[in-house]
Amino acid sequence: MTDTPTSDPIAERLHAVEARVAAAIERRGPGPDVRLIGVSKRQPLAKLIAAHTAGLRDFGENYAQELRDKQHDWPGLLPASWHYIGAIQSNKLKYLVAKTAMIHTVDRRELISAIDRRAHEAGCVQDILFEVAIAGEAQKAGAPIDALPELLEACAWTEHGAVRCRGLMIIPPAGDAEQTRQWFRALRELRDRLRDELCPRLPRERVSLGELSMGMSADFEVAIEEGATMIRVGTAIFGSR
Repeated sequence: MTDTPTSDPIAERLHAVEARVAAAIERRGPGPDVRLIGVSKRQPLAKLIAAHTAGLRDFGENYAQELRDKQHDWPGLLPASWHYIGAIQSNKLKYLVAKTAMIHTVDRRELISAIDRRAHEAGCVQDILFEVAIAGEAQKAGAPIDALPELLEACAWTEHGAVRCRGLMIIPPAGDAEQTRQWFRALRELRDRLRDELCPRLPRERVSLGELSMGMSADFEVAIEEGATMIRVGTAIFGSR
């Protein structure tokens, strides 16, 4: 008798998440595409490769040196996009700029200039998102809402033109999915207001604000319903760390 092959739990979880994403998009109705980013911090490389085999192509890391190490060991023939979603230290930008599809957590002006210089030296344009302290929590990372116009202006007129803001990102206050809905909606409304009032004066090739990075394992369906274009899902795909 031939043994029945054991199914891959990561593949099962990934496909379950993808089904939930599709259902949330259907509830939302017409709107933007949604990119699923697998948050792979502190997960072994074997789990990432298993997820890749099951169809995942975008991976999010929270620690710059862990990102560096995983990229170094990643099989070169496997196409993947890397996203940085952790706190940024200026001295770790060498591991991020020109090595990631997107840096999600820019929140201050000096980072814009530093990324611009490094991207220029690398001969690329680095895509970023501005992380917003949407609830005004003092202990949370992110730029205050009233600082965003200045940050967008700074991004639009960098010395080298080597950084491009593609949108906004939040980590909302803790709560259940329905409690976080208000913050996802607030970010979308803020983005729409900035896009209508400020962006027409800025060069589109430097500031576009099409992306909203919001929603994690516990609340990504609500985030999609409120307009997320990128969701960051870790344990629901990879399991516990």
